[in-house]
Amino acid sequence: MRLSLLILILLLTSLLKAQPITGEAKKLEFKGDRIIYSGNVKLTRGESVLKADKVVIILDKTGKPLKIVATGRVFYREPSRKATAQYAEYDLRKEIIILRGKARVEEEKNILEADQILYDRKNQTLEAKGDKVRTIYIEEEKDEEVRHNEGNSPQKGNIPEKGENNS
Repeated sequence: MRLSLLILILLLTSLLKAQPITGEAKKLEFKGDRIIYSGNVKLTRGESVLKADKVVIILDKTGKPLKIVATGRVFYREPSRKATAQYAEYDLRKEIIILRGKARVEEEKNILEADQILYDRKNQTLEAKGDKVRTIYIEEEKDEEVRHNEGNSPQKGNIPEKGENNS
């Protein structure tokens, strides 16, 4: 079993650019071309965290991960983004992420909700669909507007001294 865990750790490490991954679950199984985590699954890599009821990692013939499938109360967090759904699939070769079932992505203050969200990382495209697609977009204040407004406010250096000509 120790050898199997070592192999698992090596596989997961190679999965995401040799950065260590910590895996926690109530149960871990190896079944042919699959590594199956089930029960309160939590996978952590750096500042990124994936939680779900079940996570299946599908391997190719050489043991390299092809696809990650998470089901049941899926939650993903990285420093500037959070995502939730009932189902998530990440095709590592095609670089396509699919979220289904009350899919929600939050990026800073912006929110996207839909029945299904498909994100193609390679081509930088996104498609959201369902009975109702909802977005909340909050435009950030631009630095130029802030500088412009600050330039119009009186500052100590801009106040004319007594006796100076204001013309």
